[in-house]
Amino acid sequence: MPSIRRLIIPMVTLAIVSQRAMAQGTSAGPVRIPSQTYIAVNPLGVVGDIATFEVESGVAQGVTVGGVGSYIDIDHDRLTTFDFKVRYYPAEVVLRDWSIGATVGFTRFSNLIDTDFGQERRGLTAPTLGIIVDKNWLTGRGEHLLIGTGVGAKRVLAGKTERDNVDVPQAVFTARFMIGYAF
Repeated sequence: MPSIRRLIIPMVTLAIVSQRAMAQGTSAGPVRIPSQTYIAVNPLGVVGDIATFEVESGVAQGVTVGGVGSYIDIDHDRLTTFDFKVRYYPAEVVLRDWSIGATVGFTRFSNLIDTDFGQERRGLTAPTLGIIVDKNWLTGRGEHLLIGTGVGAKRVLAGKTERDNVDVPQAVFTARFMIGYAF
């Protein structure tokens, strides 16, 4: 019996030590995040009637909150938007790579509508709820240059009559292109 103990005790000890070593070696643990906040603008505003300002900051591993304000004037149809955003980064490194999120905000629609007497500008301000899918790249020597793209959809929380009066659909699709500084 003593010879079996001499064999079992070292084997059990080796199994416990190797299990702990393997668990520590594969442990993902928190990833050091070089930047947790960014501010960005849409560079297309220089050549078009588009102005967008965005800010976002990490609040937990893989989770950010932020806001966006934008003004878009395309073919005399104008949108002014203010949205609060929450994003989740599945790789759990904020500001980097793919994210999925939700928005809540207000949008002001102002459209030229054809009437029997010519054209008339009509407006609607309504709350919105949305979903977004984005991709960010951090580049440069210190990874401070942020390039962001994405798509989304917002539901306009206004009645059909109100929306029809201004020719606004129930869902509005969005696109994102941002360049900014991460710190």
